[in-house]
Amino acid sequence: MEAYRWFWGGLTIAALLWYSTITIYIAFHGVFDIKDMLKKLSSGTFDPNAPEK
Repeated sequence: MEAYRWFWGGLTIAALLWYSTITIYIAFHGVFDIKDMLKKLSSGTFDPNAPEK
């Protein structure tokens, strides 16, 4: 029975680490996307018809 506890405990820790890593990664890159968007909007160089990079 102790093996099940270690297995599910390790799996839980791995899932939490993976989820937090993905969340931090997306949030970090989202901040730069928002800053870039606001910079383009404030400078007047935003073209809604231009394709994304």
